[in-house]
Amino acid sequence: MTLVRASSGVPFYFRSSTCNVPSQFDMGCIPALTGAKPFLQSPGSYNPDSGPLLNAAAFESPDAFNFYAGSGPRVSNLRGPGYTNQDLSLMKNTKLTEKVGLQFRVEAFNVWNLHSFNCTTRCAGTTAFVTDVASPAFGDWNGNVTTPRTVQFGLAVTF
Repeated sequence: MTLVRASSGVPFYFRSSTCNVPSQFDMGCIPALTGAKPFLQSPGSYNPDSGPLLNAAAFESPDAFNFYAGSGPRVSNLRGPGYTNQDLSLMKNTKLTEKVGLQFRVEAFNVWNLHSFNCTTRCAGTTAFVTDVASPAFGDWNGNVTTPRTVQFGLAVTF
């Protein structure tokens, strides 16, 4: 038996932490794109050793958010890297007697050992990249990936 899951990347949503819009307005400072290329690398072939994924110069400057809420979309149409995973299970049932059997099972999770960038703690928009335009780490990867391949074996006596 096999289970396959594939999905496109999660949409980014960008904010600025240097937002001085009064909290009574309950709004975030949302930077708009300036026309420059938003990605410094392709999300599908991102390499953390080559620098950040996102280009800070492609967004409104954090200095612009002085009682200004921004003109960007709440959720952008820019997407992060996609996700692919396949789990595989193999079973062999053997009859030992008329009423007793033996089952051997091998289960592999993330069988092709594909790694996807993910976010496990306090990430805006559940992405694996810093999307706060006021952060010096804007566009950097937060260091988390999906779990590696795991293989487990099982032996059961059935009666």
